[in-house]
Amino acid sequence: MTSDKLPTYSDADYLNGDPVAFGALVARYQGGLIGFLGRMGFSQAECEELAQEAFLRVWKNRASYNSDKAALSTWIFTIARNIALNDIAKSAPSTVDEFDLNTLLDKQPETDPASQYESYQSLQRLRRALKSLTPEDRVVIAAKFTPDLGNAEVADILDCSDGALRTRFSRARQK
Repeated sequence: MTSDKLPTYSDADYLNGDPVAFGALVARYQGGLIGFLGRMGFSQAECEELAQEAFLRVWKNRASYNSDKAALSTWIFTIARNIALNDIAKSAPSTVDEFDLNTLLDKQPETDPASQYESYQSLQRLRRALKSLTPEDRVVIAAKFTPDLGNAEVADILDCSDGALRTRFSRARQK
């Protein structure tokens, strides 16, 4: 193939068992899925492991996907959510310092070592704060801050209405 353009695949191509098409599916959603899991408080290594497990389940259960029930992205993120919730249920909750989520979300990347260390400490407090939330609240926070997901998709993943999503997000963010 001499063209610089990569082939495009439909949802059916991804799910029909073609490993090349499925590889393209993984490449398409992997970054967003890892970011989603990271926003739930998982470490980079945990995110990669959970995302890999999600893609394995997508591959194994591809025949059960029903496009009439959900978009492919919603189905994939729902599988990842379920895996993450199972993982959270296995681990004990940790305590957390008082933490202002808005402060970290509004921060810009720092360049000097002292500021980088402060940002690292803030990130660690954020992870502890997320881990102190209920699993459902962690999913709401993570999904709402995932750029690849709109409100409608987040509501589908969480199986709730748009109004309920706004309420759940507001309450989770306060916690």
